[in-house]
Amino acid sequence: MKRLFFFIVSLNICSIGLSYGQDSLAFKPSGRVIARGFLDYSSGFGEANKERGFDITRAFLGYNYQFTKTFNGQVIIDGAAGKTSSDGMEVYLRNAFINWKDNGFNINVGLIGLMQFSTQENYWMHRYVMKSFQDLNKMAPSVDLGITAEYNINDFLSADLSLTNGEGNKKVRKDNNMRYAAGLNLHPTKNTILRVYADIYNDDEGTRDKLPEGVTSSEYKDQYTLSLFAGYKDKVISAGAEYNRVYNKGFIEKKDYFGYSFYTSVACSPKWRTFARYDLADSSSPDNFTTPWYGSDGQLMMIGIEFRPMKQLKIAPNFRNINPDRSKSEQYLYINVEFNL
Repeated sequence: MKRLFFFIVSLNICSIGLSYGQDSLAFKPSGRVIARGFLDYSSGFGEANKERGFDITRAFLGYNYQFTKTFNGQVIIDGAAGKTSSDGMEVYLRNAFINWKDNGFNINVGLIGLMQFSTQENYWMHRYVMKSFQDLNKMAPSVDLGITAEYNINDFLSADLSLTNGEGNKKVRKDNNMRYAAGLNLHPTKNTILRVYADIYNDDEGTRDKLPEGVTSSEYKDQYTLSLFAGYKDKVISAGAEYNRVYNKGFIEKKDYFGYSFYTSVACSPKWRTFARYDLADSSSPDNFTTPWYGSDGQLMMIGIEFRPMKQLKIAPNFRNINPDRSKSEQYLYINVEFNL
């Protein structure tokens, strides 16, 4: 009996070792270069007639290395993250993180992309043409230092949590405030998603917004964000609708801004897509503010077409109408280009 027991144990150990050896032989660590750029040419009409020229809004160069089946690391430099006071390009470290993905979990630690509007970007599909609503209105950074964790509970439900500094990748510093965030994704039917997201950003005196001229005092509170999103996506159509609101912007009580965004993208053929978008932004102010504080209140309308001659290249002529609440409307013709190696 003892001999039989030891024989069975030995056989199990050998089978586990053989399976591990096969997995080790099947997986080979590898890396890939990341190179991505967004270029555009624009020309204004009417009130914006004098505004025209070329621009570059994104220039990524980085590397991702897959150490094991479940563990990888990534570093990316952004060569067009912003402009200096003399209109020169600023270079920033965009990503420097490690990632572990297994058994429904997806955990990132380091300088990471956030999940506040990444889902919306996927359904908008044309990030190189224009940022999604929250990103465009600077409701939160797209990259920050901290940790994110996602978990697929089942085929219908997933959740995500994050703990970050709150300032983004251009201001990496230690202070008393942190941003705590949570999101929930529901897939009620095939190709559809409902998402709710909320975060709390702790008040800290060193990161409060400046008060307008003539305003000498204010009440300060933690900043909150609420985002609601509904989307649909299949092989032909992608569409989304979202509502976003930031409470106590810059930790100033009752300094809120909010808005809606609706968009759709339709495949006409393997190389052609049409797209359209409508944004509405608005804001509210504390009682002692004598003038509106947010200059982008108003409407944005866009329509365009995308041509993809090859996998690595997209070209999108588009027309935009910007209708601010407190100034004259402006019209632009854009030609946006993305290359992604």
